[in-house]
Parts: sequence; C-alpha cells; structure tokens
Amino acid sequence: MPFEPVSMQDPSNLLQSAQALQQGAVMATAIGTGVILAAIVIQTAYLAKKLNKLQSTVDRISQDVHAQNIIFYMEKITHYFGQVEAARDYLASPDAHEEVRDIAPVILANLATERAQLMLFINNIMELAKNSDHISQEHYTLIIDFVAMAMDLIPKGLFIEKELYVYVEKFVLAEQISTQGIKRYMALIQEYKDWCNNQFRLALKGDKRAALLTERDQTLKALFQSEENRLLLSV
Repeated sequence: MPFEPVSMQDPSNLLQSAQALQQGAVMATAIGTGVILAAIVIQTAYLAKKLNKLQSTVDRISQDVHAQNIIFYMEKITHYFGQVEAARDYLASPDAHEEVRDIAPVILANLATERAQLMLFINNIMELAKNSDHISQEHYTLIIDFVAMAMDLIPKGLFIEKELYVYVEKFVLAEQISTQGIKRYMALIQEYKDWCNNQFRLALKGDKRAALLTERDQTLKALFQSEENRLLLSV
C-alpha cells in the first residue's frame, strides 16, 4: 500500500514514532507496528540521521594513525549506506515506478555486493580488535562504536533492499533476501555478541582495554535487544 510522507519531532526513536502514528488518525488501527515501522524507514529522515552518526564515526577513525590501513574499507561502507539511502528515495517515489524498474537491477546488484563487503569488513575488524595488541585504546573504542552502529543499520538496509525487489516485482529475489540475507545478519550479530561477552569476561579479570567495553554497556544492550530491528527483519 502507498504511504504518504510523515513528519515527526524526533524520528531517531523509531518505536515512539510508530506508537505516535498508531495513536493518531494517520493510519488505520488495524495496521501492524511492523508495517508502520516500514513506512517510517522509507518515508522519513530517520535513516539519514543514522547515516550522519555513522559518517561521524568514520571521520573519527580516519584520524587514528592505526586505522589508516582500513580507510579503503570505510569508504566501501559509506558507499553501501549511500546506496541504501538512494534506494529509499526510489521507494518513496511511487509516481516513478516505471523509471525505477529500468534502473533497479543496477541499484540492487550494487546493494548486494556492498552489503556482502560490509559484513566481511565487520568480521575482519572484529578479528583486528581481537587479535592485535598494537591497537590504541581510542581505536579499540572506535571499532566498538563503529560495528555497533553498522550492525544497527544493516536491518534497515536489508528491509529497503527487499522492498525494492518487491517494488519491481522480483519476488523470488525478495524472498531470498528475507532468508539468506537475514540469516547472514543473525549469524554476524551473534558473533559480535559473543565477542562482546568475551570482552566483558576479560574486563572482569582486569583487562584494561576490554574494560572500555563496559562503558558502552547500554548501547550494546539496545543493539542486541532492538525491537525495531526485530520487527523490520520480520516484515
């Protein structure tokens, strides 16, 4: 069903925004929370605000001398989320359906490739933090922040990617995104959760660098228990 663009005072809190829409007369009360979340992700500046936070982290990492060897991959990541935002723009333009059908194959091919690169990069950067004794404390905390933000955004990217396949009537590929893409994401976030739990155990044993993770306890809990992401992955 088509959605009209909506505005809200604080789109950074997706669940509160969805609840506000449910309580008003904007949409019928029969519409599920997951569908409302989908509308917000596609039609508002919610994703753009998330991307701004991600870019800020990329900029900070690029200033760390120990991170110079991964700047190329950082550029790949920003390219991916740029593609996601572009795809969202196309989904929010129902009057351009035929034009979008013509260019969608290129957009979707780029999204799939760059999503795979992003997930591989997250694996690599976790290994870097896990196995290198030469990472500065600042770089270590930046890795934690960066991976957490990227992992929070991937479900939004997967959802938009799947919806664009549906929009151009590529239903088999949309189903593949729903199964394979989500399966890979769930495996990756479980690996990140296991890594964080291991770091917490090291912190309890007196590891000073691992103790830095405890300062981000609430952020990590919000990621691992995110109802927003659960709903978007199940829509």
